[in-house]
Amino acid sequence: MGFFSKLKEIWKKWFFGDLEDEDEEWDENSLEDEKPAGERKAGYFNDADTRTVYVLETLQQMSEAAGKVEQYQSEYDAVTALLNDMEQIENLVGDVHDSITTQAQRIEKLEKERRRAFEDGLILDDYRMDLLKRYEDGIPAAIEKMKEAEKYRRLVKMDLRKMEAEKASCRYQMREAMITLSNSRGVAVICAVAVICAIILLAILQYAFGMDVSWGYMMTGGAGAIALTVMFVKYQDAAKEIKKLQKARDKITVLHNTVKIRYVNNTNLLSYMYTKYDVNSSKDLEADWADYIDVMNARIKDEKLRQDLEYYYDKLTETLRKCGIQDPEIWTRQVRALVDPREMVEVRHALIGRRGKLREHLEYNKQITGRAQDKIKDLVMAYPQYADEIEGIVSRYDAG
Repeated sequence: MGFFSKLKEIWKKWFFGDLEDEDEEWDENSLEDEKPAGERKAGYFNDADTRTVYVLETLQQMSEAAGKVEQYQSEYDAVTALLNDMEQIENLVGDVHDSITTQAQRIEKLEKERRRAFEDGLILDDYRMDLLKRYEDGIPAAIEKMKEAEKYRRLVKMDLRKMEAEKASCRYQMREAMITLSNSRGVAVICAVAVICAIILLAILQYAFGMDVSWGYMMTGGAGAIALTVMFVKYQDAAKEIKKLQKARDKITVLHNTVKIRYVNNTNLLSYMYTKYDVNSSKDLEADWADYIDVMNARIKDEKLRQDLEYYYDKLTETLRKCGIQDPEIWTRQVRALVDPREMVEVRHALIGRRGKLREHLEYNKQITGRAQDKIKDLVMAYPQYADEIEGIVSRYDAG
């Protein structure tokens, strides 16, 4: 029994050897590995349309990633400058330090008096007020940007699901075609064996019993030829279908990676904005912003306190500017950090966290840019006969 079991296992392995289980799970934070140009099947990029689509999709990935690098680099530099200012302020000593502390305390006291004067109109707590005040100049635009990003994420997620469905369909069709390929090969072997056995039997009848089996030879040969021809045609059709599906799968993979890059960048952007404004959605930020506007409108009524605050804001700004602070205005919106060292530590931790996230986004998009450049270089090295054409596509894309 062991011999026959082993023989059966060898038969199954040979018969179904072309079948592969390509089921895979989607990880939104990683890209699917694409075969380098040099590892593709021979002649894959001999088609001009295939080369053009591959290069343009790669250039688009690189362009989008480069744009994100520039965006995140600008924000990263701003956060770094603020951390440098913070370090410089903490190193101040003597009368200058005391003057800044006194001015900050005066500003903090005036702001508390205004909040108490309109206590009945206060809706948001101090933390939300301080946070919104810190970013008030950019919040209206941030709300619209957040709404657009949330809408775009929903659309991209729908596209990804559609592509996943297309990939699943492609895998199913390839599996069916491979089964047809294996079945055709198996049936062809069976037919060949049957024809050989029939010929042997006819030969025995002819030479051992002297029977006329010429018709038997003709019928056996004709039936065998027809069966093998049919199996050969099915085999060829299945092989062509597999090549066609492999090409379609590679195209879907490229498109899938392009859309996934957009999804990851969009998700990173929303995550950063949610963290920055400490909200869970654009609706939360919009509601907080509306409450903040109501409170600020009430505070405007107290003109005297406003004038006093403006005076000390200008005084603090001028003092900080004389100390070489790059962005002194921002400290008028977070004077608590100038008064309380513990608050300064918390602000620093928050800024370091923001900078860390920005660094991650920068590294991710730089990696995308590098991979895209390597893909184009790999294509040129693998197909040097098309180097001029590929360089032309790159030049036209850069010029456009």
